[in-house]
This record gives sequence, C-alpha cells and structure tokens, in this order.
Amino acid sequence: MYIFKLSFLFIFLFSLNGGAQNNGVDFDLKAKSISDLDDINEKKYQLTEFASAFANYLEQNVVTIAAGEDSYIKTTNSSDSKYTLYYFNTFANGIIYRIDWFVLYGDIDRRKVLHGFDDQVSKQVKKGNGELELHLARQQHKQLYLYPLTFSFKEDKKTYKEYRDVAVICYFEELMQRKTEAERLSLNDSILHRMQILWENPELFTDNFNGIKRMSTLLSEDGKVKVCTWNLVLPNSTNNFYGAVVVKTKNGVKVSPLNDNTDKIRSPERSSLTNKSWYGAIYYDMVQVKDKNKRVYYLLLGYKPNNEMTKKKVVETLMVVGNGQVRFGHSVFRENRYLYKRLVFEYGAAANMMLQYDKENQRIVLDHLAPPNSMYIQNKRFYGPDFSYDAYVFDKEKWVLVKDVDVFNPTITQ
Repeated sequence: MYIFKLSFLFIFLFSLNGGAQNNGVDFDLKAKSISDLDDINEKKYQLTEFASAFANYLEQNVVTIAAGEDSYIKTTNSSDSKYTLYYFNTFANGIIYRIDWFVLYGDIDRRKVLHGFDDQVSKQVKKGNGELELHLARQQHKQLYLYPLTFSFKEDKKTYKEYRDVAVICYFEELMQRKTEAERLSLNDSILHRMQILWENPELFTDNFNGIKRMSTLLSEDGKVKVCTWNLVLPNSTNNFYGAVVVKTKNGVKVSPLNDNTDKIRSPERSSLTNKSWYGAIYYDMVQVKDKNKRVYYLLLGYKPNNEMTKKKVVETLMVVGNGQVRFGHSVFRENRYLYKRLVFEYGAAANMMLQYDKENQRIVLDHLAPPNSMYIQNKRFYGPDFSYDAYVFDKEKWVLVKDVDVFNPTITQ
C-alpha cells in the first residue's frame, strides 16, 4: 500500500506540474475525484498531498486559474485584486466533510499562498444543505482596508463563520518567514495597526477572531473583558509579547494595548503593573473570581516562551478599575506566610509543565518542578516535572499553596 501511494503521488505531482498550460484544469479534476473517494483515510491523505501541490502551483505560475461556474474549484477576490481566494468543498456520505481554501497575494515576483481548511463543518450541517460558498470583500477604515471573508451555505445562505480580516491572518503566518529582526518587527507593527481597528469596533467585542490561529483570544465569563495575546520570536530566540485588553463600557469599548516590559521588571512576583508595563505572556485560560468585597478580578493562565534554555508558565491577576482601566498584580497568592501578586514558574526548554484550573475543586493545579539532583538547584534550565503535583486552593479570599496533592489524569500542556 505504501509503495502504491508513493507511485500515485509521483504520477499525480508530475501530471500537475506539467499542466500549467491547462490553467489548472488537472487540479480541478483531481479535487473532484478526491471528493468522490469512499475511503475517508485515503481522502485525508490525498487532500494533504493535493494542498501542497496546488499551493506550489499558485506560487510558481503567473497565469492564475480561471475558475468558472462549472469549475469544481471556485474563486473569490477582493475588489482591488490584492487577495484572490480559491476554494473547494469535499463531501462524504452526501454532506460536507471539509472545505479547503488558498489565499493568493503579493507581487508577481514574490507571490505567497496561505492554505487553510476546516474539517469540522460536518458537525453543523445536515444532508442536502449544499456546499459552502466563500465571499471575500474589502472594507475601508480611515486610510486602511480590511478584507473580511464570509463562509455561508449555498442553499439557505446562512453564515457558517466569518474571518474579520484575511490580510492580518496572512501577516501572522508570514512573521516567522521574515529573516531579520527589523523585518519581523515591521510586519508585527502592521498586525498591531490592523488589530487595533478590530479591537476598537464594539460590534466585534464578542468575536473570537476565528482564523487567527497565532493569537489567543479569551472572553471573560461575565462578558465584560476580552484579552488577546501573542508572541513574536526574534532571530536570537528571545520573545516579545503583544496584545490588548478590551473592556466593555457604557459607551462602547475601552482598548488597552499591552506593552511588554519583561526585561525591566526585576521582581515580577511582587510587582503591581499596568498595560503600559506588562509582564508579557500568551494567555490560554481566564477564570473569573470574586473577593469578599464582591470585587471581580480575573486569573490569567499563561505560557511564556523565554529563550533557548528555559520556558515559563505564569498565573496573572487582572482587575478592571475606573473607566475601563486595567491593573495587573493582586496580592492573592499565599505560600507559607508570604503573599505574591503573580506566580512565575521557570523550567527547562525541553520539558513540559502542566498548569490548569480545576473548576470543580476551585484550585489551580500544577506540576511540581525540580532539578534531577541537588547539583542543579536554582539552575532553571535543568528543572522539570518530578511526577508530583501542587495546587493553589481558593481559601478565605486567597489562593493558598498546598503541596503534593492528588491529581487525576492531568492534561499536559506546553
């Protein structure tokens, strides 16, 4: 079977690479033939190979595919032709199994292609609902244009999902392809500019920015606070962190851009901080908490890639004060007789640490970190889980450290 697949792939790629003069007709036929397959595993395999070959074709050939009404591969483009999108539906048992799309953009001598797919669509459709149609538009916001992409069902025209700006999705995917620090920072500035427009739109407050895979978006349980974060890896393997806290107010939203000030924060566990001086991290969970005075604050669990030697996990506290102003660092973590404003755990780059919130027991559960022997005490690059677990348990308005707790089947994260 393996030899058969290799032979098939060779013939497939050879025929497609030789079909440039056919304006992609071979690709169109192949996409349809994959959809007609009965074996779901073979379908997955061939879609993976097809996506790679098709993306390469679009990048290398100046003549674009003329996808018409009768074509299996459809197309939509922005009104200024800066972004052209090719897409096709793959079916299984009469309903949509997966939709693939390819965004083509850039100058003729530097064409770029971003491939995406969604194989969860079958969970939201019924047999006979038809295929998905994609529509790429262009919207002006002051001196900048956004490029929203809408996925809708052909039969009933109901919207399946929306991407607010294809351009910013492409920029995020491009970041690590830029070679120099200056190029990465410049592209990241463009991302920040576009995201600021999206953050400031009150109508998008509850939007999870579907499609921006390299940015974490969290919305608080009470629907009042939204936190977006991401990291930028620099060529020297250090990281910068970016994002914003968006607070819902009576007059709309208040956006507080986050300025990573990690290098200048000497004692992060004891520092009270603002969005202008932030201990940067990528937050992956958000927990709403009320203190004895019924004031609400939020726990933020974060991952902080550090450098080539170590990584960090962070438990941050966020409080909204005044007219949507944000403050980081709340003295709620107790270890013995000491209080801390945030928790920071550093460990070796090759290790993975579990840090998660246990809602049922109102506790933060984590791997206990230790070096392999006493020789490496305080040398964090040698630290890692020692197969025991600790927890910070909510007790009398504080999160109190309890060592060596029982944890059933913890989930390992980065």
